Amino acid sequence: MSFLLMIFLIGLAMVLLQTTILRLFPLVPDLVLIVCVYWGLHHPTAGAVLGSFALGYSLDIVASPILGLNAFAMSVVVLAVYLSSRSIWLHGTMASTFVVLLAALVKGAALVVAWAVFLSTERFWAGALRYIITEALLAAVIAPLVFALLWRGQKYLESMRKVNSIGQL
Repeated sequence: MSFLLMIFLIGLAMVLLQTTILRLFPLVPDLVLIVCVYWGLHHPTAGAVLGSFALGYSLDIVASPILGLNAFAMSVVVLAVYLSSRSIWLHGTMASTFVVLLAALVKGAALVVAWAVFLSTERFWAGALRYIITEALLAAVIAPLVFALLWRGQKYLESMRKVNSIGQL
């Protein structure tokens, strides 16, 4: 199994977790955003952009009344993370957490812009800022755990490739 496929499957599991079980809690972390940031930081390819778009669209299908908003926002996030990762030399826990915080703010700004352009903005601004900041902080807190899960998956796949390549000799 390729690593991109593994990230996508984990992302789909995060969509299900985020839209079912975690909806029982008052604050829901954006796990899909964290997966997309990991993708943009560690594997910035066209597959990452396409996968992030697909994860955002699946989030739209499951939980959003308006199709395309999350797909657009996740694509913007991966693009922003890709552009910023070219100048980030440190990929430690604190730096990655900070990138997730900034990516959540970028996602929130992309959603606000799309909402303002395409939809009515009556009574929208009252809670938008509070929601964006709360979601960004929660995503930043959860990010190290999700990054560790994805990193372990990546290392497991790499070790399985080595075992398979040795077994073929």
